[in-house]
Amino acid sequence: MKHWSCVLLDMDGTFFDFPACERRAFFRTMQEFSIEADEDMYQRYRVVNKAAWKELEEGKLTHEQLRPERFRRLMAQLGRTFPDGVTPEQVAAYNVQRIAEGDILYDGARELWQRIYRQYRVCVLTNGSDLTQYNRLKCAGLLDYTHAVVTSQRAGVGKPAAGIFRLALEELGNPDKRECVMVGDSLEADIRGAENFGIDTIWYNPTKECPKTMQVAKEVNDYSALAIALGLE
Repeated sequence: MKHWSCVLLDMDGTFFDFPACERRAFFRTMQEFSIEADEDMYQRYRVVNKAAWKELEEGKLTHEQLRPERFRRLMAQLGRTFPDGVTPEQVAAYNVQRIAEGDILYDGARELWQRIYRQYRVCVLTNGSDLTQYNRLKCAGLLDYTHAVVTSQRAGVGKPAAGIFRLALEELGNPDKRECVMVGDSLEADIRGAENFGIDTIWYNPTKECPKTMQVAKEVNDYSALAIALGLE
C-alpha cells in the first residue's frame, strides 16, 4: 500500500451523477423558454455538448463560447429557431444556473468522500467553471469536506493538460508528486493526464470498460474497492 497524503478527486462520473444533473437542467431550461423538447432532442444535445467540450479541452473554445454555442448548434442541427426575443446566450445563462444546482450523487458517494477527507488532503480537480462546480459541491454538502477546488476555468486549461495538475499541487501546498493520487473515471482526462504529470492513479471504472489504448496501473469497479485501494480506515 502506497502512503499518499493527498487525493485529487474528479467529480462527474466518479461521485456526481452528471447525466441525471444535466438531464434535469436541460428540460427545466427548455420549459423556461417555451422550447418544445423531447428525449430525442436531449440525446442530440448530449452529442453536441460532448463535441463542444472536446473542443474546449483542445483549446478551440473557451467556457464563455461553449455555453451558448452548444445550444446554437443544437437548434441549427434540428433546423429550428429560438422563440422570438430569446437568444442562445439567455438560454445558456439559465442552463448554467440549473446545472449549478446539480447535486445528484451516486449512492454511497457522500459517505465515501467524507471518509477520504478524514484521512487525506482533498483537492477537487474538474473540467468546469468556478461558479458551477463550487455551487454543486456546496449543494451536495461536500464543499466543507474539500481542502481545495481547481477548475479548468481557473487553471486556464483542462484535464489532461499538465497545468491543471500543477495548480492542484500548488493549492495543496506543493507536496511531492509521490504523495499524491488521482481518482477519476476518465481514462484520457483523469488517468492519462495524471500519469503524464507523474502522479499515481486509481481508475474508477464502474461500467467495467475494457481499455484499448493504454494500460492502467490500478482499477476499481465500486466504492468498496476504492476505499480499500485508498487504505481507508
